[in-house]
Amino acid sequence: MDERVNILVQAWKKTVEQGVNPKHLILVFLAFGFIFLSVYLVSKIKEFLREKYKRKLFIDNAEGLGLTEKEAEILWEYANQIERDPFLVLEYKAPFEKVIQKYVEENPDYDETLIRSIRRKLHFEELPEMIPLISTKDIELYQTGNLITKEGKVYPVALYDKDEKYSYWYLIDRQPPFAFKKGDRVRIRFLRSEDGMYTFEENVEDIFNEGNKYIVKIPHTFNLERTQRRKEVRIKINKPVEIIYKDNKGEEHYVFTRLEDLSSEGLKFCLRKIDAQKENFHIGMDLKFSFELNGEKIFGEGILKNIVEESDNECYGIHFQKIDKKSKEVILKFIQQEQHKLLKQIHKNKIR
Repeated sequence: MDERVNILVQAWKKTVEQGVNPKHLILVFLAFGFIFLSVYLVSKIKEFLREKYKRKLFIDNAEGLGLTEKEAEILWEYANQIERDPFLVLEYKAPFEKVIQKYVEENPDYDETLIRSIRRKLHFEELPEMIPLISTKDIELYQTGNLITKEGKVYPVALYDKDEKYSYWYLIDRQPPFAFKKGDRVRIRFLRSEDGMYTFEENVEDIFNEGNKYIVKIPHTFNLERTQRRKEVRIKINKPVEIIYKDNKGEEHYVFTRLEDLSSEGLKFCLRKIDAQKENFHIGMDLKFSFELNGEKIFGEGILKNIVEESDNECYGIHFQKIDKKSKEVILKFIQQEQHKLLKQIHKNKIR
């Protein structure tokens, strides 16, 4: 291709040197046009073939996860419409739900059974307690909470049912008249244990009676406001840890045990009650700790914040006081990795 361009450039120079001949000039322009058109067509053909191969690879992967060709084609089409990587749609719940939302929006007669089939096959039916909700579709049935009107009137509610477009909230032991009506903006607030407090706002689509129960129909939303129950995410872990503390005489004691959980702000370790009696742990004492994580040695200092009995063990929560930046980064990276692993285990599980 470069050689052809060089020939045309030489021809152009020769034409200019010999004086501008309209016939020669037209021929040069036509040749340039032909080459650029050829380059454009070749690139488009390559792009088409790449996309065709990518689509086939996606369909094969989707079928390998148990999806039918029709189900895979829906995910492929709408993932491309909203410019999401189709392969990530098979891996992660958040982009998957965005794709399904687009499908539902564009197909008033959407197939709910088909969507549930896809969600089940990809293991996107539910989230573990410690993973934040992505949309109101993820709220578990019978979740209790409060419906709050603009004027601040509060009604206890429970999630009665849900489909791909709406959630249906039962007004617990309440009869009309209500301080809200169809079309009014309301808030739903609920606490998800081991996670946090959630709030979302939407307009009331309908209020209806079913079996002497009054149900409020509310559209789904991705706009969930979350207040984390704990300041940091805690990850279960089972790794050796060394704890160092000083007794009343200033003598250092070394305790070798295992970590129970870890967060960006602290850790928890446990001892058998019979072993705990030999130590002198008490709330407020200063401790040093060290353990290995992802091939890195973590050192730090903390304060003992709480002591809790768990079955035959006594467990101790340490809040970090001194820990270097690198160690903090290693811990944060580990927590993110473990969260991703947990999600994959929940909604993928290829081996089974």
